[in-house]
Amino acid sequence: MKSQKKILKQYKARILLVLLSLLLLISCRKQTSLFEFSTEEVNRDIVDDIKKLKGLPHPGLLYNDTRYEVWKTCSGEWGGTVYFKNKKSGKIYYAKATCPVSVNKINNKYYISNSLSHLLGSSDILEITDPEKLEQTAKMPLYHPDIITREYESHSSKGTKKLIDTAGAVIMSSFVYKQKLYSILLNYSNTKATISELQDNKFYTIKEIDKDFFSEHPLIIKESETYQKIYLQQPKPGIVEIKENKIKFISYTKSKNK
Repeated sequence: MKSQKKILKQYKARILLVLLSLLLLISCRKQTSLFEFSTEEVNRDIVDDIKKLKGLPHPGLLYNDTRYEVWKTCSGEWGGTVYFKNKKSGKIYYAKATCPVSVNKINNKYYISNSLSHLLGSSDILEITDPEKLEQTAKMPLYHPDIITREYESHSSKGTKKLIDTAGAVIMSSFVYKQKLYSILLNYSNTKATISELQDNKFYTIKEIDKDFFSEHPLIIKESETYQKIYLQQPKPGIVEIKENKIKFISYTKSKNK
């Protein structure tokens, strides 16, 4: 009798393990199916397409809404800064951020994705609930990739909350879908590029992507919170187009340099 009970317990435990495995598998499939991925090849030179773009934003302007302009400066390993300029009052608020690559807004909170390719690479994401609780500054130097502005960089974290801080991975851009934040990451240790979700202060991989569609110096055209086009000239010419849950990888097969 005791032997039968023992066998029954073992059988139940196995069934429970199988059910948990199935639930985990279903959950992973649901995560992947959140997005629709597609690829396209075009026989054009990406430089020609970039030249046709009109009204390109200043390289230091990251985000615009009805209340704020959000700008950045970056001095590499010497630090970086995010600036919120109130459109009505003209007042400027700033905090340290090394170095901002993307700003997103979810439920009236701002999420600053920062990335630095120095040495092994690092990245973090800041949450800012009220920009006017940051330190105030009287001036905001205009950012240019070839100009180091380290003497102006902020050293204050007042009003910010760091959600994640990781070494060995860098962020190309972040985007929002269904009130969740996703990032395009490159892991330096295994050169793996992924689309990952920020959840419970951790990155969870949604899909691994071709690392040729990751660049540390892309041109990001953000049309809205849920639509952006990322132009890449290195390592290979291409575009990552993100619109709602549709993500398209466009490869350029023609180049004047060839």
